[in-house]
Amino acid sequence: GMARRLDYGIEVGHVVIASGGALVGRVIGVGPTFARVLLISDPTSTVIGQFVSSVATGKVIGQPGGALVMQDVDSTVSVPIGEEVFTAGIELEGGLRSPYPKGILIGQVVDVARDPNEVVQTVYLQPAAPLDRLEFVLVITDYQGGLGGSTETPPCEPTASGVLPN
Repeated sequence: GMARRLDYGIEVGHVVIASGGALVGRVIGVGPTFARVLLISDPTSTVIGQFVSSVATGKVIGQPGGALVMQDVDSTVSVPIGEEVFTAGIELEGGLRSPYPKGILIGQVVDVARDPNEVVQTVYLQPAAPLDRLEFVLVITDYQGGLGGSTETPPCEPTASGVLPN
């Protein structure tokens, strides 16, 4: 069976970002020397995203092939191509907190599907993190989604030997 915690202090629920700071996913399982990560491009992944230029939000869901679809966006909101989408970090239904802290870059708008008869529009995103060719990732170990905890990101400068601090 899988443990809840990796030797390095990585636990189920910890958020994973790329070296540039863009969202990769979250830890869903750990073994003695590895962590299993659910990528935001996985069809079972849902992230609440928010546009950089408005308070509008939507559900960002993974798609086969790596694109992301942002659903349930208010159709009255203008969404320009190239707009950046960040984690909203808001409370979800039933008082649950988002598993992701606010303000992590998810991706950029590449297409918008508008239906004049609908109250919502669908937005397509290109993930900001290179999910298909990740070499290194960072794990945010001090944010416990849904359980409280700080959203401050600790300093993460590598030591002289190139090792990241805890």
